[in-house]
Amino acid sequence: MPSIECCARTDVGRVRARNEDALAVRAERGWAVLADGMGGYRGGDVASRVAVAAVLQRLERDAEAGRLEDVDGVREALAAAAREANDAILAEALAQPQLAGMGSTLVTAVFLPGSVVSAHVGDSRLYRFRAGLFEQLTRDHTMLQEQIDAGLLSAAEAARMAFKGMLTRGLGVLPEVEADVGVHAARADDLFLLCSDGLTDMVRDDDIALALDPAASLAANAERLVERANLNGGRDNISVVLLRVSG
Repeated sequence: MPSIECCARTDVGRVRARNEDALAVRAERGWAVLADGMGGYRGGDVASRVAVAAVLQRLERDAEAGRLEDVDGVREALAAAAREANDAILAEALAQPQLAGMGSTLVTAVFLPGSVVSAHVGDSRLYRFRAGLFEQLTRDHTMLQEQIDAGLLSAAEAARMAFKGMLTRGLGVLPEVEADVGVHAARADDLFLLCSDGLTDMVRDDDIALALDPAASLAANAERLVERANLNGGRDNISVVLLRVSG
């Protein structure tokens, strides 16, 4: 496994009364997980915590069995972890009827030598910042993204919209869910960002890139991103995980 430096921050923002995001990082294993409880749904904070716990349980189990040694094994594990997170949220809602309707997004990254494997459901994102190029590696599961894909909106027009659209896929919504799983190149000095839409709805991609300083500490970069989202309104909870490949 490559050497990974990491920093995570989560903030309630300027509007919400509680933080419905959850995250976990296992730097020694090269794992990062972030979930955003769906705004407007009861129990969003419960759903996100359940999702993160379910993913970590699956990764721990597969790591102990030696199934996370290559890309194919990690891909299978992350796809299964998303399904198990979905099942866990649905089971929790059945056990606590007052939480019926809760849901969550999910984005997970597992680092291997030369690559990072990601899985996501919803609009929490993974980015890579390499040699000045800031690139979104995941594709949002939203009505807005579907309009962009259909040619009804340009990416520039979508970026100017205050309302980013309803999710078309999420955990805890339907009995079955499929995560999008991807494999991306990772090399020394690459900086990866996992984040909730509390950041990306408030700060445009080009401004996120401008806020990232490769010479600064990850903590300073994370604080700067949260601060910019809050300065722009902080309408949602803001969560960021920064990971730098150092070897």
